[in-house]
Amino acid sequence: MKAISAINSKSGAGPCVRGLVICCGSTGRLSESANLLNRFIERDVFDFVLTFAGVSTIDSIVVPALNRFIENVYVFDMHIWDAMEESFGEDRYALNQSPMYISFATITNGPNGERNHIVDARVLAYSNLKDGCPWGLDIYRCWNVQCQAPAYNMIFHVHGKQFFGQRWVEMKLKYMCLQCKMMQKGITCPSWVHAARSQNYGHVWYQWPLTSAQRHEIGVIQ
Repeated sequence: MKAISAINSKSGAGPCVRGLVICCGSTGRLSESANLLNRFIERDVFDFVLTFAGVSTIDSIVVPALNRFIENVYVFDMHIWDAMEESFGEDRYALNQSPMYISFATITNGPNGERNHIVDARVLAYSNLKDGCPWGLDIYRCWNVQCQAPAYNMIFHVHGKQFFGQRWVEMKLKYMCLQCKMMQKGITCPSWVHAARSQNYGHVWYQWPLTSAQRHEIGVIQ
């Protein structure tokens, strides 16, 4: 790893992409785990770390998209995030099975030929109202602080005008909590949730882990 890092630090050579794919369970789901994985990128050990951020995975559903991602990076030399959107971002079944967490570095050349290491960490997810995953956020909770029911105990519907294409995130939602019977209408998409560059409706991405303020915005107060 140190040898590759030395090559990548030189102008006119590389970069050689170093990646780690973790296929066990929901490694990227917990904020603590995600922060630890980010350190691999911050310390220049890897250029990307990819793992799952759902509750469970089914190999036969996620492996085809995973293979396409690896091919996009190492065969077609695509930028890491572009490779994500061209693989998992175009596979509704894989993302519906599990959101994907990726921490990655973008290497840019400075004015004096030096290389700058810019770190980013995101979740790519699928918005599925029927399965309690509005805007790809399956950690959504009831806004009633005395209730805090999880998303799978809430019924979500589109509220008002429905948008399509890249504007679909502009549509508003409403929900009814099956636990406390509270109904909330006219809920707008959080500003930090972005429509993915995908041909498939409902694919989003957001920075991960979420901040405390962002978690409060979707009803998570603990």
